[in-house]
Amino acid sequence: MLQARPAPLETRRRRAISASALSYPAALLMAEIGDACDGPAHAMGDRIVHALRVAAAMPDLLTPDLRAPRNGCYARHTIAADPAGRFTLLSIVWGPGQFSPPHAHDTWCAYAVAENILTETLYEFDAQSGKAVAAGTTEREPGYACFAAAGLEQIHRLGNATGVGAISLHAYGVEGSRVGTHVNRLMDVAERER
Repeated sequence: MLQARPAPLETRRRRAISASALSYPAALLMAEIGDACDGPAHAMGDRIVHALRVAAAMPDLLTPDLRAPRNGCYARHTIAADPAGRFTLLSIVWGPGQFSPPHAHDTWCAYAVAENILTETLYEFDAQSGKAVAAGTTEREPGYACFAAAGLEQIHRLGNATGVGAISLHAYGVEGSRVGTHVNRLMDVAERER
């Protein structure tokens, strides 16, 4: 299995994509997440999960550029960045055997599996050692979606353990220019006792 830090976003130098330049499904997803950010804080996560789950089932959401894989590491493509800087949407394309490193998040985040199966390992934070301890691994099928607040309560490693490519949609609570630097908090993992 490949595990590597992702290369900088290819789209990082682009300005935020205006809603008028987006496909209808992408513009709808941006509007739904924007409404969730503006709504009651206690409902935001559920609303974003619902919007991502619906969008993940839309076959015309992603253009060919947003589906392009990368050799050696998963590919992160910016779908759009909120003009107000509240969030950024990405597609992540996972080749066979490609995984993220274990990480927590410095901002809220949400993802939905759009195509094929992903494998997620969840971790618990051990305050004494300052390391993450594996708590379990689960396969995530298309349509699965989740939301997590910033912090150490949601440490995970996500990737593709299958022999075919996979795609997931991600929303992060940062402006587009910061999505490559202000989202993931890489974690050291405790070795298992034998």
